[in-house]
Amino acid sequence: MIHIYDKKGFTKLFSYDGDSFKGLDISNVGLSEANMIQMDLREVNLSHSDLSNADLRMANLSSANLSNANLVGADLDGAITDGCDMTGAILVAPASADENGNVAIPIDSIGKRSS
Repeated sequence: MIHIYDKKGFTKLFSYDGDSFKGLDISNVGLSEANMIQMDLREVNLSHSDLSNADLRMANLSSANLSNANLVGADLDGAITDGCDMTGAILVAPASADENGNVAIPIDSIGKRSS
């Protein structure tokens, strides 16, 4: 049995009765604030999942499906993303416009880029 907890380590967000996540379909799952540091997530389907503010540092996401996933604020530093499908993934919070059409860009998105 393997588990994914939040960053504080107190709240269990997901459990799987197996010894590997490799190739698992965990699409449409809420994993906001998840601690997934150095996890082996090869070939995992995380499409349409909420991974906002998740810690994916040094995770192996080779050939994973992150299409249409919410990755706003996710930390992918050192993650292996070879062959990873990020089609339609949300990497930066959408800009909002005020009544005059002026667009506000969140300060935390300045200088960030997708890789």
